[in-house]
Amino acid sequence: MQSKFKTACLMAGALLAAVPGVANAETSELEQMRAEMAQLRAEMAQLKADQSGDWMNDSRRAEIEGMIADVFADANNRATLLQEGALAGIDEKGKIFLMSADGDFSANFNGQIQFRYIWNNQDERADESVSGFQARRTKFGVKGKVGDGWSYEIKLATDRNQGGTSSPSDVEMEDAYIGYKFSDSLSMKAGVKKLPFARQELISSSRQVAVDRGLATEFFTLGRSDMVEFTYKASDNLKLTGALSDGANANFTDYNADASNDFAVTGRLDWMAIGDDWGAAKHEFGGVDDDALFIGAAAHYEVADATGGTADPNAGFAWTVDALYKTGALGLSAAIFGNHTEENVAPDTDQYGFYAQASYDLGNDWDIFGRWEYIDDDDNAGAGTEELQAFTVGVNHHFNSRVKFTGDVVYVYAGDNPLADGNTSTDGEDSDGLGLGGGFSDDEDTIALRLQLQLLF
Repeated sequence: MQSKFKTACLMAGALLAAVPGVANAETSELEQMRAEMAQLRAEMAQLKADQSGDWMNDSRRAEIEGMIADVFADANNRATLLQEGALAGIDEKGKIFLMSADGDFSANFNGQIQFRYIWNNQDERADESVSGFQARRTKFGVKGKVGDGWSYEIKLATDRNQGGTSSPSDVEMEDAYIGYKFSDSLSMKAGVKKLPFARQELISSSRQVAVDRGLATEFFTLGRSDMVEFTYKASDNLKLTGALSDGANANFTDYNADASNDFAVTGRLDWMAIGDDWGAAKHEFGGVDDDALFIGAAAHYEVADATGGTADPNAGFAWTVDALYKTGALGLSAAIFGNHTEENVAPDTDQYGFYAQASYDLGNDWDIFGRWEYIDDDDNAGAGTEELQAFTVGVNHHFNSRVKFTGDVVYVYAGDNPLADGNTSTDGEDSDGLGLGGGFSDDEDTIALRLQLQLLF
């Protein structure tokens, strides 16, 4: 009889331990829990009625009954608090979250891992063929709300190029900003984030069709900067975004640093010409139920800090026009870029670029894609470089909404690599990060095979 009573007490304790694990349980589940508690009370009462009384004195019985009463009282209190307190769990999209009961305070956690194998070949190079693995991106972030209208995002990332003195263990702050929503039409973000310029750059690296963004985008992108940005929704189909910043690729710079500019302003217009869902513009893939067409244009102007070196651009103007069209299984996108600088000492530059891309949903979680791109580096300010042309073709397999395999081949069949030493006007990242391995020339073609596995959480 004593062992049965101990078993019943253990059942009550286990039931109490299980309560914190139902932080986001529905009311019906809590009611079911209380019903099970009531049934346990009845069984214990019957157990006490059936026992002979020889194995327990009155003092011991009172002690155990008091313990049982405390267990049930604590369990009931915890169940009530769960209905009124914070919620935690994983939503229908697989995102991990914490949220207050009223929804005014939240933290949504996210992460990204991209792991690659790359084989790169160029005739007449010292090492004609190089290959190996690359941990291209490893990121962890959190974003959410803090009271009425206020929001935030923080994102950490390991070093992406894995070259020079940096290593994959180096972790840097990638994004960090505070947001405020004045109304349904007007919002603000202040901090470090991407400048509102190139469409392909603004689309997350986790939602690209190819293994990585193209050479043209990497050359002309403005990257991140310290900024204050405002977005105005003029209508359901038209958005205007403007930013005052420290200039291209000037993220986390001090106010008096040489890399900062006296003045930098960026503006972007986005028009949803066909469709009613802006979410379709967040990725490049086809496979949509309703047609969608997005047209955008952006411009950027900056003047260099007077304390900068003489090689710094005195003034720079960049612009882009782009489009993204989706119909059924087909996804099409294209962009044209221009960049113009006035140098203090070096010759002025007028650079142009273009890419066109297509993807097709084959069904059964497979899709194929192709991209052609062109860069005219304007002789790289007198360096005598040739115009670049490249073609990329590949395939994707989506294991689920969070895990994707991508394989592609990049063929650079004309021109020199304008990213070998960085973009002269915006210090764009080296193409080694794209798996294209430093300098290539007009004399020899370059080909790269890239295989990537991506996981999101």
